[in-house]
Amino acid sequence: MKYSVLIWFVLISTSAMSQKILTGKVETGGVVSDILVVNLTQEIQTQTDDFGVFFISANEGDLLIFSSIFIKRKRFLVEKEHFESNLIIPIEQQQMEIEAVEIIRSNITSESLGLVPEGQKRYTPAERRLKTATDMELLLGFGVGFSLDPILNAISGRTKMLKKELEIERFNKNVILTESYISDDLLISKFDIPADYTKSFRMFLVENPDFMKVMETQDKDNIVSKAFSLSEVFQKIIIDEQ
Repeated sequence: MKYSVLIWFVLISTSAMSQKILTGKVETGGVVSDILVVNLTQEIQTQTDDFGVFFISANEGDLLIFSSIFIKRKRFLVEKEHFESNLIIPIEQQQMEIEAVEIIRSNITSESLGLVPEGQKRYTPAERRLKTATDMELLLGFGVGFSLDPILNAISGRTKMLKKELEIERFNKNVILTESYISDDLLISKFDIPADYTKSFRMFLVENPDFMKVMETQDKDNIVSKAFSLSEVFQKIIIDEQ
């Protein structure tokens, strides 16, 4: 029993020592905060801070993906020297175009059907935590005051952390949503995506703004077609990794 515990401890220690933290800074000439940094190889992610700095677990040969609505998506292959120097990653800004959208309103809502009380807003867990941290709650009594919690949360960085948590929650939700349109069997048999890379491919799709626009239409044929067109790009990424 003692030998088993010792072996387990050595294995855990060796695994922890093999992990490296890659530190880098993104330069775009514009917005550098909250850029999503995904280690596609290890299937983990983080975000840049207000100065464009990020920290992420990585090893030599890992593939990083940088994406945001403000920048053009960038692939970056981690090499040994990147751990030994001040890593600066230049990324090109994305030109934003706002199109006119016609909104057609319907009188049929969950409230009119009596499913939820009128005027009630439903929040996800991350949205509830963020709302609690940022609401300026009025206190009525003998006098009028307000809670200092939102200010303290902002100073401590908790509000920023909760915003990132909400973005990650929405990202993961979209990754799971792709399963409603594209099964793993389809990815493996028709898209030629290796079984070990199906989840990575779904993350790759969600990071692609064009794919997300198509998925918003909920048109399964167009969604599958768009995903198939991106599978060739993803296969090249896998080859580059190898």
